[in-house]
Amino acid sequence: MRATVNADRALEHYLAHQLEPAETVTHVKLRVEDVVHMATRGGAHAIGKDDEIGSLEKGKLADVVLLKNDDSPTWAPLINPYGQIVYQAQRGDVHTVLVGGEVVKSEGKLVAGDLKGVKAKLESTVAYLEREVGDDWISGQFPEIPEAEVLYNPYQYKK
Repeated sequence: MRATVNADRALEHYLAHQLEPAETVTHVKLRVEDVVHMATRGGAHAIGKDDEIGSLEKGKLADVVLLKNDDSPTWAPLINPYGQIVYQAQRGDVHTVLVGGEVVKSEGKLVAGDLKGVKAKLESTVAYLEREVGDDWISGQFPEIPEAEVLYNPYQYKK
C-alpha cells in the first residue's frame, strides 16, 4: 500500500514538472483510504469474489490481520487509522492473523505450522549450498562494483 501511494505521488509530481510552466502539486488524488480499500474490498472485487471475501461479513471467508504495537512511539496518538496502516505499520506490528477463520498468529507469534521444522530445512539448505559453492558463497554476496560504468537511464529529468 505504501509503495502504491508513493508511486502515485511520484508520478503526479513528475507530470506536474513536465508542464510549461512547471506546477507544484498541492492536492493529491490518491488517498490512503483509497489504497486500503484497493488492498481489501477492491482486490476482492477485482477478482470477482467480493461476495465471498474482502470485508468482514457473516458468511464470508475470514482472512484478518490485526495490528497492535503498544511499545512503538509511532502508534500514538492514533489520529488517522488509514494513514497509520499505510505509512507506519510494519510486520512487527502484526499482532494476530486469521486465515479462513483459523488463528495462525497470536500475540505476535506464529501458532500454526511447523516453524522449527521449516527453519531446520532452511538451515540445512543453506549449509548444503555453502558446501557446494565453497569460497564463492561469500564473495558472491559482495560482487565487485564497476569503476566507471555509467548505465543509461531513460528516466532522467529534463528541462
